[in-house]
Amino acid sequence: MRLRGPIAGRTKVYVDAKILNVHDPTLPRKAYVGYLVDGDGGRGAKQVEETESDDAEIRAILFAIGELKSTNRRLTIVCDHESVVAEANREEVRKASPLMLELRRTLRENKKRIELQALQANPAHGVVTAYVNSLKDESSE
Repeated sequence: MRLRGPIAGRTKVYVDAKILNVHDPTLPRKAYVGYLVDGDGGRGAKQVEETESDDAEIRAILFAIGELKSTNRRLTIVCDHESVVAEANREEVRKASPLMLELRRTLRENKKRIELQALQANPAHGVVTAYVNSLKDESSE
């Protein structure tokens, strides 16, 4: 699916987060975030401390922005977590978490260069999954 409209002339960056063991409270939760740059294949992934899905998605967005900030490209960050995108793009947010406040400040400070958009199907999901699987492979050796 090709995205059109306000993102023309921008580099699309897909972000995603994955939390392991979310359905089993007896196991420790581990969270991972990643991004994929459309077109040039740039990517990154890492483990993070957040264990709630909203916070992990926010951390994924902030991770991508931090990693790509020095490229001076105009970016459209694409996230499949619609509620996070909607809240981050609102003018007023009641009782926002410190992490959401950080994201909103980052977006405001970079509003000419960085835009945040929601998307249903997310190619960055594969980046995070591959990273988590590589960690599993390393630990089984």
